[in-house]
Amino acid sequence: MRGLKLHEYQAGALLDSFKVPTAMGKVAFNPEDAFKACNEFPAGAEYVVKAQVLTGGRGLGTFASGFKGGVHIVDTPAKVQDIASKMLGENLITK
Repeated sequence: MRGLKLHEYQAGALLDSFKVPTAMGKVAFNPEDAFKACNEFPAGAEYVVKAQVLTGGRGLGTFASGFKGGVHIVDTPAKVQDIASKMLGENLITK
């Protein structure tokens, strides 16, 4: 039985507090914040938009709305905002 339950962003913050190198990341609670967070990354970066749920298989999951995949790699802030709008507030169904 798994006793520790952390979202990826929470684990990253914990590791960062001990100066353990981690990938750059930001948490967004709405599509507009997701768009704004892109300004904190280097120009020309690719962005990974991930659903933060305490389950495995989110990359292959499907949202109740029919939108597929809880992990998406995109290349523009506008696409980040679009993907975030399709994920946030929706139920993700994983295997």
